[in-house]
Amino acid sequence: MERWKTDLLPLLPEPVRAVLTELTDDDPLLEIRLRAGRPMELVSERRDRLVYAPGGRPMLPEASFETLLTALCERSVYAWERELSNGFLTVRGGYRVGVAGRAIRSEEGTLRYTAVNGFCIRIVRERIGAARELLPFVTEHGVLCPTLLISPPNCGKTTLLRDLIRIVSDGAEGVRPHRVCAADERFELCGGANGATAFDLGMRTDVVSGISKPAALLRMLAALSPQVLATDELHTEADAAAIDRASGCGVIVLATAHAGSLSDLRRRKSLRRLLEAGTFSRIVRIGARPVGSVAWVSDADGAVLYRREE
Repeated sequence: MERWKTDLLPLLPEPVRAVLTELTDDDPLLEIRLRAGRPMELVSERRDRLVYAPGGRPMLPEASFETLLTALCERSVYAWERELSNGFLTVRGGYRVGVAGRAIRSEEGTLRYTAVNGFCIRIVRERIGAARELLPFVTEHGVLCPTLLISPPNCGKTTLLRDLIRIVSDGAEGVRPHRVCAADERFELCGGANGATAFDLGMRTDVVSGISKPAALLRMLAALSPQVLATDELHTEADAAAIDRASGCGVIVLATAHAGSLSDLRRRKSLRRLLEAGTFSRIVRIGARPVGSVAWVSDADGAVLYRREE
């Protein structure tokens, strides 16, 4: 049985489990989307499809969504308020669950859901060797280059980042070993909790999880003497400022960001500043077909070093 089935099926209602149990890995599943009073949507690498309950009924009634949220929060929704205020939570194993519904903001500024009517569950997989194709373009003389992986959602950025961390940490595939520190705010890189890791991030990797990326990056920079700092999904000005500070201290930065092109990156002020400063000497655009493939690699000036032939 695939790992995601072992991790997720015990949390899901029986009608959903019955469908998912029968799935094979011929067309790897990317997302499970559940919406109250409507069919379940399964998003895979090659297609999207809607699945109804027997008799053409909606997959789940609205009343079951609060119960499902409680199960995903390990029976304590209150303990997950901080994560839910961002619109999602990350369940054990590194699976991000986006939440839809009616939300209100408290006087303290915390966002709280008063009615939940949808979930988007993203499937994570460990693919050892997924980053092998990248290595000739993001290393020089066995040393990792400061690298930013970009793509729209669901193209495999985190999977590639995870494998790159493993390779440079272990010194595999002709790459010299590096001391790596990973900022894993949402437990998606390590896939574990309480300091544990469910994925192989290499023998020389330390992980700080559960706090903001900027806080984790600066703590690791000060206390763990990394050669490489890695993090997923640069987004805010604070993220960019922490990366800029790390880069200025001579640390190799390895990160991801949502973007479809260099022009997309430049439209975002925080990321444009990093590009203009030359923080990343390699920009890698990840393709969606197949998921995790390398579409192109450029240097800091936008000169293309590699482009996949169509």
